[in-house]
Amino acid sequence: MNGSVRRAGVTFYTRGGKTILRTAHSLQPERRTRGQFDVRMRTKHSAELWTMLKMAGEVHFYGEGTAYSRFRSLAFQLAPVYSTKNQRPSLLMPGIPVSEGSLTSIKQKLSTVDSKPALVTNLKKAELEKGESLTLFVAQQTLEGNDQEPRCHFVTLEVKIKDMVATKDGMALVGDEFGDEMKGWALVRMVRSKVNPQCSTQRIVTRCNLYERYTSDAAFEASIESYGGVKEK
Repeated sequence: MNGSVRRAGVTFYTRGGKTILRTAHSLQPERRTRGQFDVRMRTKHSAELWTMLKMAGEVHFYGEGTAYSRFRSLAFQLAPVYSTKNQRPSLLMPGIPVSEGSLTSIKQKLSTVDSKPALVTNLKKAELEKGESLTLFVAQQTLEGNDQEPRCHFVTLEVKIKDMVATKDGMALVGDEFGDEMKGWALVRMVRSKVNPQCSTQRIVTRCNLYERYTSDAAFEASIESYGGVKEK
């Protein structure tokens, strides 16, 4: 698959089974409208998140198109993250998609159970269908390098229903880690099959608010200055 997203100023191609994105400065002038600039910022941040998510292992986005195109479609619903031309941040923020599939989605929120931090879901103990398992996506926001650039790392953990606690809302994962404001979580239903793998559609829930520095008016102004400004229309 080869092509370009002119409004975003990127080209993409497939090499060795991997989708590679590159900035295409020749596709359009640096000055663009606010709408075009927001598309560019969403594309840039989505590509960074995708790279980090793939590092966690197998990706789970099932439907028409490529796994990346499915992820990108969902990630574009997030607020644009404004970074300067030389920055490549990946920000932990509520709503990051980690999976997409036809299994029933799990509603989940960060709360407390018996005064302890918890990830509370609407999942019932006997609700899992035969062949289904649970995978917990854990996102960790870090600040790296001399410039303290934000990076969002992902890992996955297998979860047993017997390790969860029953609440009035549904089953919950309880522990001090769910009070960590630099982490996020998403519990995903999985059917691991070589013939027809499936999953539920899930997004990250988190208390982390570092991303707000990159969605502010000040971040927008710094970003457009580094890219040469935007057009009025």
